[in-house]
Amino acid sequence: MAAKWAIAVTAAVIACCWTSGVFTVKLLQRCDYNKPYLLTYLHELGVTAVSIPLAACGGAQLWPRCRQLGLRALGLGLLAFGANICFMVALVLTTASSAMTLEQLTPVCIAGLSYVFLKETYGICQILWLGVAIAGSVLTARSDVQACHEGHCSGSMPLLGDLLVVVTCVTAALYMVCFKLMFAEGCSWQVLFTYFMVKGMSVAVVGGLALPFLPSSQLGLPEDECGWGYLGINMVANMAFNLSLAWGMLVVSPLACRLFVLLGLPASLVLDAMLGVAVHFQRVLGVALVTCGVAGFEAYARAAPRSESRESSECREEELSSVESESTTSVTSDHRQGAVSGHRRGSQLCLLGAIAVCTAGFLAAAQ
Repeated sequence: MAAKWAIAVTAAVIACCWTSGVFTVKLLQRCDYNKPYLLTYLHELGVTAVSIPLAACGGAQLWPRCRQLGLRALGLGLLAFGANICFMVALVLTTASSAMTLEQLTPVCIAGLSYVFLKETYGICQILWLGVAIAGSVLTARSDVQACHEGHCSGSMPLLGDLLVVVTCVTAALYMVCFKLMFAEGCSWQVLFTYFMVKGMSVAVVGGLALPFLPSSQLGLPEDECGWGYLGINMVANMAFNLSLAWGMLVVSPLACRLFVLLGLPASLVLDAMLGVAVHFQRVLGVALVTCGVAGFEAYARAAPRSESRESSECREEELSSVESESTTSVTSDHRQGAVSGHRRGSQLCLLGAIAVCTAGFLAAAQ
């Protein structure tokens, strides 16, 4: 279990980076840079670029780790990529504070998926707080409708944007629960960055296939200093958010990590007002209700007893932990040397492939 100060710092980083990432997207739109798919793709490439040298510290064990994490990292990577695209498009269609408020329903989805996959149970008080959170989301959606009727809507299609945020909640919750199942007993930092490297490579390849089919208006990097400045801040904020969120899920729980994100909600209203977005009373009340509802729900969730993890998650962790000793069991000394040499060559090829994929992705995005 991590120290309390480390968890507190992680909570502050998650909240700060999440809020900064959302609002720099809005600022990029003011600089005429409105490319949600490409921006999401660049986020994945950025995390991959950071993960490659850190994963390389694993030495000859990098290749066995890549093989063990391959298909699972591929599936989770595509799931997270889809969730991020939905949220980025939603930011174009609706206001930032509405998107950030509705996205706080993610813990509700996490709770439902945890009930199905982790066999967790919930009490009456948790269900009541769930109702408070849903009521807050309804008020937020009604605030969007009222703003558009009065001609003060900053988004082009706010209701569709709100719907995409709900889709984001479901997919993001599924990703977080699957991530927790995959690393039920925790992992070393080398394994964590190897996961991000493999995940990023899969997204870079699959996501890159869609780039040629995008209209020319959705391709290319910013052309002015304003756009480059906000893009740099947005990239750093999203990379820090993804890495700190993953570390937080390893040492606490997905629901606790979502509680950390709530720390950015009051700042979202202040920043929206600074951007000139009309802040109605319904939106303020919606933020308050969602914040209180989700905070109360998660407080009772953390106090409630948790059931035992599935045996399958333990098997997965045993597979990951057995990678380190794979080349030292039931083989002769000569065979062991050959296995280590093969792992080293495989690790080198994997690193070269990751660098090539990441470089090609950045070049394709710059076209």
